Amino acid sequence: MVERAIDPRHAAWPWRTAAVRPRVGQARFVLLAIAAWVAACDLIVKLIKPTETGFYHRRTYSELILILAISAVVVFVVPLARSRLTNVGAGMMVGGAFGNALSIVVFPLGVPNPITIAQDGWKIAFNPADLSVVAGFLLTAIGVLGLAIGRRHELRTAVER
Repeated sequence: MVERAIDPRHAAWPWRTAAVRPRVGQARFVLLAIAAWVAACDLIVKLIKPTETGFYHRRTYSELILILAISAVVVFVVPLARSRLTNVGAGMMVGGAFGNALSIVVFPLGVPNPITIAQDGWKIAFNPADLSVVAGFLLTAIGVLGLAIGRRHELRTAVER
């Protein structure tokens, strides 16, 4: 049994109030809206910009199921933190995951990587979904660190059974 619960009205900074923090339903809606926008932009780029031969990566349907399962967990769990930065980052990650998941179904050759960088005989190829996942991960990590720093006094409190 937990002796006390974390007070949801506690603010990491004095000028922040509980009214500023998004409700879980709002946070989940914003996360999904960002994810839909990122996935749509990713698919538009993949459809418009041609991909060079050999710059597709094959994905199986079991990987598709894994991507969707991880995304579902993120959509459920991250809004519970009620952090805007964490929510935006998770939306970008989920949008990138949805973009690549839809690419598995839409493109028979594999997930296209239309963006290439070439230097001295080597090439690296990626797609907007990959960039979105990386940027979203960084934003989410920064948001989680901010929450941990803001609530560090609660992290030090022992939980008794």
